[in-house]
Amino acid sequence: MRTASFLLIAVAIFAVLNAIALRHLLTVHPRRRAFVIAIAILGNVMWLFLPLLNARTGFSRLVRATLGPLWVGWLAFVLLDSIFVTLVLVAWALVARKRPFREFARWPSRAFLSAIILGSIIGFYQAIVPLRVEVVPIAIRDLPAGIDGFHIALVADLHVGLFTRPSRLQQIFATTSSLRPNVAIIAGDLIDDDPYFIPKLLNATRSLDPSIPLLAVLGNHEMYGAPREVIGDLRGSRIRLLVNEGAPIGRVWFAGISDYAARDATLRPDIAKAVSRCPPGSLPILISHQPKSFDEAIQRQIPLTLVAHTHGGQLGIRPLHWSLAGLFLPYHMGLYERGASRLYVNTGTGYWVLPFRLGMTPEITLVELRRGPR
Repeated sequence: MRTASFLLIAVAIFAVLNAIALRHLLTVHPRRRAFVIAIAILGNVMWLFLPLLNARTGFSRLVRATLGPLWVGWLAFVLLDSIFVTLVLVAWALVARKRPFREFARWPSRAFLSAIILGSIIGFYQAIVPLRVEVVPIAIRDLPAGIDGFHIALVADLHVGLFTRPSRLQQIFATTSSLRPNVAIIAGDLIDDDPYFIPKLLNATRSLDPSIPLLAVLGNHEMYGAPREVIGDLRGSRIRLLVNEGAPIGRVWFAGISDYAARDATLRPDIAKAVSRCPPGSLPILISHQPKSFDEAIQRQIPLTLVAHTHGGQLGIRPLHWSLAGLFLPYHMGLYERGASRLYVNTGTGYWVLPFRLGMTPEITLVELRRGPR
């Protein structure tokens, strides 16, 4: 009932936004009428197939992969377009009420649409071609002897799906391997809901040096699909999945928790359980998909937490530490320090549905543990 109510509200909101965008485009650019109507239809047809999103059939996977990006892209466009139209209407009412709105809005509209097209092209390129290695030294008080200089490679949000290129996954793991970390970690959202894509992910991990341990935790998208099946498929594989449990690598204890999107009570995150077997004298590091785990990590005085999930909103300006996700989340990208606890948020190595990452190029993080002051 709750899901149905949410869906009805979303449909109502986007119906209004669609109406505003169509009115704008058809009024100001009437010569493009056929093109506008065709794009609007393609951008909205996914609503008809929402019940099939997790059907796990060949047809549902194809629909999701082909219509999903058009749907998300169109929803983003009508939202931005509605904001643009509102601003132009205000300007028209204030300074040029005597001129026809269509004439007043023509050139601002052309500039707006040109910026959308250019940004989409750049964002598409940045989502599928560059691969950023972010080297992050982190100083920790009372670092156990022998792990000063310990290296952790962090990738996340691969969202492996139908159109995920095997060559791209191989590039990601080969680049990770070239960094020569002591351990590599996938911080959740390994696949895009469907366990069908686990073999594609595992095949790509062959590009990672077999001497490098590979750990992972579940993300919300594993929970949206079939988490028990994902757990079963990964047991005994190249990827050691941590579900409210820990793994020692040298004198570092990696405590991996489940995800907060779990609907199964037995799969809910349990930090206490994950750190309970940490040997005395070892450094506990919490691995979680969502940054919300950091609040409990602070309470438990866990020195370091590594997370992902936000994608940096797939839109941002790294030098300014600004991202679209930061409008909604207190921890959205980069390094945070709260007392003796630190958090690093990886902004994602893949993308979700829409191949678009403007200013937020895919990231592999190399964390360097350093001894800090006592």
